[in-house]
Amino acid sequence: MQKLVETARRTLAIDQKATDAARHDNPKTLSASLDVTESEICAHFIALARQRRESCEESLARLQLDRKATAAKIDVVQTRDSFARLLTAVEPNLEKLKSEHTTALYQAKENEARAFKHLRWFQQKHNLHHRAASYPKSQLYHFAIVAALALVEWVSLAAFYAEGSDFGLLGGVLIAMTLSIVNISLAILSGSLLRYVNHRSPRRKALALTGVAVLYTCFLLVTLAAAHYRAATNDIAQSQPASAAPGAPAVPSYAAPDLDQWRAARLAWQRFAANPVGFGDVFSWILVMLAVIFGIFASYKGYRFDDAYPGYGELDRELLARRAAYEAAKAAYSRRVDQVFDRILEEQAHLFSEVKSNIEYFQQLISKSDDQRRTFVHDVAELQDACNILLKRYRQTNARARSSPAPFYFNNSFAFDGQLTRSPEAISESDERLSRSYESAMKDFSDIARQNDATVQNLRTAEIRRRDYYFNKLERDIREKLIREAWEVKS
Repeated sequence: MQKLVETARRTLAIDQKATDAARHDNPKTLSASLDVTESEICAHFIALARQRRESCEESLARLQLDRKATAAKIDVVQTRDSFARLLTAVEPNLEKLKSEHTTALYQAKENEARAFKHLRWFQQKHNLHHRAASYPKSQLYHFAIVAALALVEWVSLAAFYAEGSDFGLLGGVLIAMTLSIVNISLAILSGSLLRYVNHRSPRRKALALTGVAVLYTCFLLVTLAAAHYRAATNDIAQSQPASAAPGAPAVPSYAAPDLDQWRAARLAWQRFAANPVGFGDVFSWILVMLAVIFGIFASYKGYRFDDAYPGYGELDRELLARRAAYEAAKAAYSRRVDQVFDRILEEQAHLFSEVKSNIEYFQQLISKSDDQRRTFVHDVAELQDACNILLKRYRQTNARARSSPAPFYFNNSFAFDGQLTRSPEAISESDERLSRSYESAMKDFSDIARQNDATVQNLRTAEIRRRDYYFNKLERDIREKLIREAWEVKS
């Protein structure tokens, strides 16, 4: 207010005009109306009040249009129907899901039951019901150890073969790699075939023993031959300087290694044929022992790559795979059922949030309109008080400077016109009715949402029980089907 008064005082030059009017004894003592300066003061503040009223009316008009647009988005009856329709789709959706997944669930459970039946038949037939199948969980890890073993054997034997090889370390590495691959392969194959010794069939046992004997014989022959070859290449390499005569014809350098390798092979064959286990140095025996040790371990890995009884591990893995497929089908069906209830709750939350935000925004617009009206009334009263303060200042300055008595009306206050001070209509009766109906509707919507939440949880619990009963019935039907098939086969 002080700022309004000071701004008007400087703009209208009130003090100067009051002194000038007092020198001429204006306004006259008997005057009953405002003089020119007083009229200017009143007109100044009346103009400010009119501007404030126009600004308030414009703001109220915008708020009213915004309320109208917001009210168009709110349909209480339709929203209440939408809340009610959320639960009507539960049963049809559940039945649709059941019909979509029944075939897959039935087939998966039937496959599991047949695999279990086949496994039980196999256990009874081969007297394996007293133990479960035992095999490595990871074939990759199981044979990775074998590969590491082959690498160790390769590196270990490379040094022995490099000593007598004309190609040095490279030749030793190549020979050791070939020997390791052959020995490890024979050992793994022997260990795998050795599992058939456990078979109940005498014919398969005999064939397995024969095959294992042949493979182990090949393993020993290869190992002994390789040891003789290493000794022969070493002997030939050591005898080269002594056997080279001064007048002997020169042999091309690229042909000498080939000739030496053939000579070493012939010499190794002659020694092997004469005495397979007769070695001239201890390194050959070390080579044979290393190959045998690695071969024994590789045979054990080949024997343990599956269950000790042939076919038992394969049937057990098939059962586990069928069971996992059935559990995956059950989990997929259960997940889809849960999604039905979760989707209802999400739709309800979205519906409630949308109508709540619209109603809250409508109520905010109502509050803003009331605030605008109250602010206008306060501002107009402030302008009127500022006008009277400036008039009083003018009159006091005029009364001090004049020689005649001041007019009697100097004691009166100025009041704005009632049309100007009357507050504009902020909220219509229809908007007030809508505001009250929206408040009541929000309470109803909150109650409906809580009831729907409780209903959905009850339906979810009931569906869990029905789902368990459905799975149990499905499994019982499949067991009965397999029993009927067994009776039909027997009859």
